[in-house]
Amino acid sequence: ALLLERKQEGVEAPSLIICPASLVYNWEKELKRFAPKLRVRMIVGNSEERGEQIRSNEESDVWVTSYDMVKRDIAWYKEQAFDVEIIDEAQNIKNQGTQAAKAVKRIKSAVRFALTGTPIENKLSELWSIFDYLMPGILGSYETFKKTYEIPIAYEQDDACSKRLQKMIAPFILRRMKQDVLKELPDKLEENVYVQMEEEQETIYRAHVEQMRSRLIQQSGDEVKTGKLQILAEL
Repeated sequence: ALLLERKQEGVEAPSLIICPASLVYNWEKELKRFAPKLRVRMIVGNSEERGEQIRSNEESDVWVTSYDMVKRDIAWYKEQAFDVEIIDEAQNIKNQGTQAAKAVKRIKSAVRFALTGTPIENKLSELWSIFDYLMPGILGSYETFKKTYEIPIAYEQDDACSKRLQKMIAPFILRRMKQDVLKELPDKLEENVYVQMEEEQETIYRAHVEQMRSRLIQQSGDEVKTGKLQILAEL
């Protein structure tokens, strides 16, 4: 809804969504479902394909890529400026020294959001890293933050210091507590998604099936029982 509104307001720069690789196509699906008017560019594939996608002159409103891809491709992003940059599962940058954390912070964008279902109070160093992405400098350098907040709160149980930090970051956090939304949650929804294997994949798959079937036929009942883990691995 936010990204669609930005487009309707006349914002020309595309927005960037960075998420775990397992969620890349889920984001594409959700965008098509809830904002079909947005033109989506998927930055996926091998290095050459991603390079072509990033350098393409084709107009698009939203780019979607993964943490792993963006840290490999960061040099290609230096000429690109984005409107909104969103990192999903933001705990992926909880360690400020990782390549992924450094990469998302180097992206040029007008507005930044971090989405996470992981409690942000796990470790104060993780909180600092996420805010260093959102608004660099608001919590000072990590060394200053550690001395001013992390050590007093984590090791000295300084309540006054904790309340000061909470007051500082509260305006920038929109948080839904489980008890607030529990009544609104729907029953479990299940959806089957079928994926057709490519020819080479199916050839390898069939070969494994025949190999396992041949091995099982030759085994006794006791051997099958003792080899359950191997069978599971094959499956």
